[in-house]
Amino acid sequence: MKYLFLFISLLSLSANTYSIEKQYELSSGDARLCIAKDGKTLVLQYGDTYYQSLNTPYVVTLEVNSETLNGYYATVKQEKEALVCDARLKSLHGTVFRIKDVFTPEIKDHFSLCREVTVEKVGKEDRFFNSYFGLTLQKKTSVNDFEFFVPGIWYRDNQCLKPGFLAADYSDNYFYFREDRLPLPLVSAREKASGLAFDMVHLNANPETFYGENGLNRIVDERMQFGSLGFSETDTHSVLFVFPGIEGEKTYVGRIPGTERKGFAYRSHPVEANVKHAYTLSFGFNRTANFPKQVETVWKQTWDRYNPTVHKVDVKDAYEASIEVLDAYLLNLNGAPGWPFSIYLPNGIARAYNYQMGFIGFQISNAYFLLKKGLDTGNRKYVHEASEVIDFWVNNSQLESGLLKTWADAYVDRKATWRDYETYMRVTAGGMEGMMGAWNTMRKHGIDKPEWLNYCKKYADWLVRNQEEDGSFYIRYDWKTGKPNHDSKYTTTNDIRFLVELYFVTHDKRYWDAALKAGEFSYDFIHHDYLYVGGVIDNPNVKDRESGQMAIYAFLALYDMTKDVKWREAALQAARYTETFMFSYNVPMAINDTLTDFPKQIDIIGQTLIATGHSGIDNGLAFSSFQYYRMYLLTGDKHLLHVARLIQNNTLRIMDLDGEMGYRYRGLLTECFNPQSNRGHSVRQQLPWNQASILEPMHRFMDAFGEWDIDVIEQWPMEKRLEMINKYAETQGLEQE
Repeated sequence: MKYLFLFISLLSLSANTYSIEKQYELSSGDARLCIAKDGKTLVLQYGDTYYQSLNTPYVVTLEVNSETLNGYYATVKQEKEALVCDARLKSLHGTVFRIKDVFTPEIKDHFSLCREVTVEKVGKEDRFFNSYFGLTLQKKTSVNDFEFFVPGIWYRDNQCLKPGFLAADYSDNYFYFREDRLPLPLVSAREKASGLAFDMVHLNANPETFYGENGLNRIVDERMQFGSLGFSETDTHSVLFVFPGIEGEKTYVGRIPGTERKGFAYRSHPVEANVKHAYTLSFGFNRTANFPKQVETVWKQTWDRYNPTVHKVDVKDAYEASIEVLDAYLLNLNGAPGWPFSIYLPNGIARAYNYQMGFIGFQISNAYFLLKKGLDTGNRKYVHEASEVIDFWVNNSQLESGLLKTWADAYVDRKATWRDYETYMRVTAGGMEGMMGAWNTMRKHGIDKPEWLNYCKKYADWLVRNQEEDGSFYIRYDWKTGKPNHDSKYTTTNDIRFLVELYFVTHDKRYWDAALKAGEFSYDFIHHDYLYVGGVIDNPNVKDRESGQMAIYAFLALYDMTKDVKWREAALQAARYTETFMFSYNVPMAINDTLTDFPKQIDIIGQTLIATGHSGIDNGLAFSSFQYYRMYLLTGDKHLLHVARLIQNNTLRIMDLDGEMGYRYRGLLTECFNPQSNRGHSVRQQLPWNQASILEPMHRFMDAFGEWDIDVIEQWPMEKRLEMINKYAETQGLEQE
């Protein structure tokens, strides 16, 4: 890799420098692509911004073994609206490569490149090769001159990343990302001074690989059909694509979790006749007012090119299968009832019975779902057992101060014990929202449970007393002392929806004020700074998907409470950010892998990256289908409807609804998959949050519409839908105290 950029030379910034005496030209909007008729110059122009081909003055670059081959087009022909270019490069060992490049205008201000590389003659000692296509900005720049968008990896300037994370170290010169860890195969960089953003997208990507493709050693195999997109940041700024996909200077390939790995994971094709080496790229410009608009624009453009498929699932069937799981695994151990913290798959054996009230444990929320099912159907067993779970938390977890113990261990032969585990706001928020739901469903059925609501009030009172002057809450507190023991405040969003819900029930102005103060802090330090951080508490203080989800919930709740449009816009920005963690094109399972846990004949569209710093995926965006549908109704943006339908349906496909995976119960689903090395391999366990992710949005849809299937709701007149969602917004579907 160190040889690749030795040939870059900057040209004069004078426009006359770029005029080619004899040239072909393509236009797309305000962008121009010019190639000299002699094949010796390639220039991309937008206004007074110029990019030239990688390794200028050359227009074609290959790497063969350790040799960098640079050359020119031998012929350039204009055929209708396309430029058809041919080059032949010869290695030192005599291998002859033919490169055919076809350039055409694409969407506004963009062009496409269709490239095919053919090995016409094989040199005796040449073993492997890669091809590159890149464009270099023709002025000196620094990495700090740009705001970067690489979905799931790089947002703006990448604050709040740990050493060893991809793109965490701005002293690196190369940032190459395997496309199979990108939710859409795109990269974009926005120049801060001008607002001009340049993006590159791999079109029609089918990033195949094979079982055993792992490790830092160079692997040479035609079955690798994935590329890498990224940047070179030396004295100049280059955007490029390499095929097959080399990753570095940082890579997660072959990395031991928690360690820093610097270097390149090399992947190459063999120097053989008939090797398949072809790809299509899009590249071009958008001028945006700010970074959030860049994210929205580039993501939606790429989304529209791929148009991800919604795979319809029977939502009611998924609901019934999930309730069956809750019924099957609920166990009362010596007065401590609940669900196992994890369940082995596929055999369905419970690993351990320990209980976390919210976040990944979701004990109280799952009790609420079972309780509601029991009340709605007259199933006394469900009502009794679910009420026991809730009573266990109400009677045992709350301290006199109102603060909560959140994690208990249950035993067959003695009483439950409480772990010496910090009280995280993320955990308590999930638990308290579940408690609000349980109280509310009882109230709707004419049963008053004041002790359940008092449990919520007592905790909310603790929040009011312990809120910082700036409106923030710390990420966690020591429940023995009530003092914060971590300095992060980025999870202040977590308790806002709960406070708003409690306000709608009680009309206690203290809860309004606390929610609003927390919202103002979150608006200034999370929304304004585009820092969605710390939602995954076992991977704290890094950018992640779940922080975006929590911000959506918080800002939407504040919009409902105040009707101030700034909260709606903040929720929309968080939603735009969050969806960029969702795989919106298919990454196929590895060839010849008999160990994959991912369901056969199922694509990964709808599964989402969990956080920066790794590439694990799960169905966690399932929680948010209701909010995305709400954002569609608020904005009229059909893209958000598409996202909501994808979330509601595709996230359910990893359940064993058809029984083909052989899980003990159809409603079981695995907690986490790997989409890169060892693709489709999972942790082979279900956690309680998996069930909650399926059931929670269904209950919100039912509260708002009396129906949980978006496709059914969409058949109703828009006037009816808006009337129903506006009525829901006035109360959050909650009864009055």
